[in-house]
Amino acid sequence: MKNILFAALLTLSYLTVFSQTDAYIKLYDHNNKHPRIVSITYPGDANTREMYNSIYGHGAVIENPWVAYRIYMDNRQSLDLYVKQTPQLELDITGFYTTPEQLEEGYGCDVLWAGQSVGAGSFRGFTDQPVTIDTVATRTQTVLSNSSVEVVDKDWIFNGHPIQMSQTYSVLPDSRDLFVEILLDGYTSDDVFATGIQKLETDNVGFIEKNGIAASWGSNVPNKKQPDLVEEVGLAIQINPENIIEAKEDEINYLYLLKPDKNGKITYKVIASGNREKEGFKDAASWFSYIKDNYRQQ
Repeated sequence: MKNILFAALLTLSYLTVFSQTDAYIKLYDHNNKHPRIVSITYPGDANTREMYNSIYGHGAVIENPWVAYRIYMDNRQSLDLYVKQTPQLELDITGFYTTPEQLEEGYGCDVLWAGQSVGAGSFRGFTDQPVTIDTVATRTQTVLSNSSVEVVDKDWIFNGHPIQMSQTYSVLPDSRDLFVEILLDGYTSDDVFATGIQKLETDNVGFIEKNGIAASWGSNVPNKKQPDLVEEVGLAIQINPENIIEAKEDEINYLYLLKPDKNGKITYKVIASGNREKEGFKDAASWFSYIKDNYRQQ
């Protein structure tokens, strides 16, 4: 009897922890039902804007108690960021489109305007600048579990040849980290890839280190239709040193140029926060100190 009770408590504990992450894809529909689906695939010649708008939230969504990300279903496949006021799951309620009433109730919201930048750890090819995943045979997003989403690009034409690519994004219930794994097949030794974090629109401060961590802090207006809603945001990234070719800056990004390891894999973590968090980081100094103390690689 004691063993059965212990097993039941263990199962309940597991389910409680596991429920602190969520991932979904929802279809956009005019009845505002937005049903969840497990996977969706588009042909490579699908209209980019139509593809982007057919998904509620414009792509797969993944969240832990502190933050959420959406992965755009288009050629950018960019990561966009949502920060919460209090640690909880809430994207099934707000869907990235928090109303003024929900903000008053204590929900979080979209906090990032990525523009043409790499945003919060979006993956790119690289020539003389970051390039998006423009020409593919098919583009697929799949929810693997409550804590993991996969994006698959079949026959991505990069530098004149096809590459098979999968991107896996995962979260844990006890960490604000987003774990990213890129798996590539068909690349050549001349192919260079990139990721990084953006420089915020206003009052940006930041740093990038050649051994694999970069961080930024600043403010921006995530929704240009609401110019009074200004968000202070902290971004950071930690790159597997084995993948690094070069650390560099451009006008809008802190960038890492990357190569796959011997198994065709690139791995990194994205870390994010915002002034919106009631018990979170409130300035660049505290954010940078946290990143350097916890993610700096020797």
